[in-house]
Amino acid sequence: MKVKNGLLSMWVSEWPHFKTPLAFCRCVFGMAVIAALTGPCALAADVRSAAPWPPPAGKLKLIIDTDAGNEFDDQYAISLVLGSPDRFDLEGIVAAHFGERGGVTGIDQSYAEIQRVLEKAGMTGGFPVKRGADPLMYRDQKIQSEGVDFIIQKARAATPDAPLWLVLIGPATDAAAALLKDPGIADRVVIFWHGRTEWPVRCWNFNAYNDILAARLLFELPTRFVLFDTGAYLRMDPAESERRFAPLGPLGAYLQELRHRKSGYMSPQKGFFDLGDLAALADPSTVRWETTNAPAVTQDLRYDFTRNYGQIVRIYQVESEPTFNLLEGALRRLANQNGNKK
Repeated sequence: MKVKNGLLSMWVSEWPHFKTPLAFCRCVFGMAVIAALTGPCALAADVRSAAPWPPPAGKLKLIIDTDAGNEFDDQYAISLVLGSPDRFDLEGIVAAHFGERGGVTGIDQSYAEIQRVLEKAGMTGGFPVKRGADPLMYRDQKIQSEGVDFIIQKARAATPDAPLWLVLIGPATDAAAALLKDPGIADRVVIFWHGRTEWPVRCWNFNAYNDILAARLLFELPTRFVLFDTGAYLRMDPAESERRFAPLGPLGAYLQELRHRKSGYMSPQKGFFDLGDLAALADPSTVRWETTNAPAVTQDLRYDFTRNYGQIVRIYQVESEPTFNLLEGALRRLANQNGNKK
C-alpha cells in the first residue's frame, strides 16, 4: 500500500503521545485504512456485480431505449428484436431524446418512429411504448417520466438471477434517471449501452455528449454494465441491402427506404452502428469483448483510470456478416408471419 508522505510525517510526529508501540501500530493501521478508503481508488471492484457475459441461453427480458428519430440504425436494431421472439422477451420500448439535434421534440420524434416500425412489422399496439426523459441536470434529480417509471417497474419485477436487460441505443439518460430514482433496482438490471467511445482516451460519442452527466453516472453507479464500444464495422452497400432486405415484407422495404432519406445514408461506408448491440445479445459469438475496470469519466468526457468503479464488460468488435445474417433471418420470419414473403 502506498502511504502519503504527509500521513507518515504526522504519525512520526505523534509518536511521543502514544503510551506503547502497540497503540501506535493500531493507529497506523487505522489511518492506513482511512487513506485507502478515501484515496483515488476508494471505490473498489466490489461496488458492482459483474455483468453476466456471455448472456445466458434462452429468452432475455428486454427493454429497448432508443433515439429512433435521429438516424436509421435504431430501426434496424428494433427489427432484429421484433423478429427474434425465441431470444427476446421484449417488455417494451422507451423513446429517447437526441440532444440538440432533436430539440424539445426529439422524444416525440423517436416515439413516432418506433410506432412506424411496429406498424411496418404488423405489430401495432403489440408492445408498450413510453416517452423517456430530457437530459439530466443534477445528480440528486428525481425525474418525472413515464419511460423512467416503466423501466423501474419492469426492473422491480425482475431478479438478480433473471435480470432485465436495458439496452440503450441512444443517450444514457433514462437508465441513469431510473437508478437515481430507485437505487434498489441496481442488481435487477443489466445496463447495455451503445457508447462507441474513443477508448481509452475519451468517452466521446454522440450518445455521450447528448447527456454528459448520465454517461458519467453509468460508469459510477453500482449496477451491472456492458459497454458496447464498437459498431463502425457494420457496413453494407445500398445495392446489397436492397437485394437482401427490401423484399422481406413492409418492414424490410421500409428499412431500405430509410437509406434513401439522406445522401450520406446511401454511402457504402455508412455504419449500421446500433444493430450490433442487439446482434451481440442475440448471438454473443458475433462480438469480441474484454472485462475491464470501470474508470471515472470527467466532465470533459475523458477517462480517468485512477478511479476504479468495479468490473464492466467492454465489447470492442462486432462481426459484420453474422450480424446482417441475424437481421435477414429476423425480417424473413416477420415477413412469413405476416404472409408477406416475396
